[in-house]
Formats: sequence, structure tokens, C-alpha cells
Amino acid sequence: MNLKSWDTTIQQIADESNRQPQESGKQRVLSAWRSKLEQEPTSLPPYQIDNIVREARKRFTAVSR
Repeated sequence: MNLKSWDTTIQQIADESNRQPQESGKQRVLSAWRSKLEQEPTSLPPYQIDNIVREARKRFTAVSR
């Protein structure tokens, strides 16, 4: 899976997460995106969703340091 093709989505997830002041809000954003990516039209398998969420988490963690 090429994460570069998902860069816009990853950045959008990171941006939404960065707007949340608490960790619980960030988790809700990630859970919502996981649900979106599981449904049509993407219907991604769980391991690909994990890769996307992991990369998004790296980006919003890097920003908050």
C-alpha cells in the first residue's frame, strides 16, 4: 500500500485530531475515520486502515510536541 496516495486523507485526519484539546477527542476522530474507511467506496481491509491511522497519529503527535 502506497501511503502517498492517501496523503490528503492522512493530513485531514491529523488536522481534525489536532483541533481536539484532549486525547479522548483525538480517539473519537480516529474511530470515526476508521469507520469511514471501512465503508464504501474505499472498503479498505483492516491492515491498510491501521497503516493510515498510524501515519496520521505520527503526524498529530509530532505537531503537539
